[in-house]
Amino acid sequence: MENKLSKIIFDKIGVPNYQKYLDLSSVRHKLVSSNVANVATPGYEAKDIKFEEEFKRATSQNEHLAGVTTDSRHIPLGQHTDRPPEILEQRVAPDDLNSVDIDREMSNLAQNELRYTIAARLLQRKFDGLRTAITSK
Repeated sequence: MENKLSKIIFDKIGVPNYQKYLDLSSVRHKLVSSNVANVATPGYEAKDIKFEEEFKRATSQNEHLAGVTTDSRHIPLGQHTDRPPEILEQRVAPDDLNSVDIDREMSNLAQNELRYTIAARLLQRKFDGLRTAITSK
């Protein structure tokens, strides 16, 4: 009973969506950091994800149907929420060392850090509000 009640409460305040947002931000941070670390690596292809599209898919905010699996051996169909984010690779131009643009990557890193910080603070405020509701008289 406790588990169901806490799940209902956390779902009501949006914890699963914040968790997915923070997870996607973490994945993107690793990709962009890898791009920055490989700025001088010959032939390296910069990687990224389409954050907004992946978040919509992860939270089922799309118009596409996803198949439902009834057995763990079934293959997921359509826009399934359990698949990892699609990682995009930017091809290396023939006359370039690699496809990393350090200015773009640093901008992406700063933007992603800001997104993560804001989402973490909003989630903290949700928990603070829940704590206040529980402890107030």
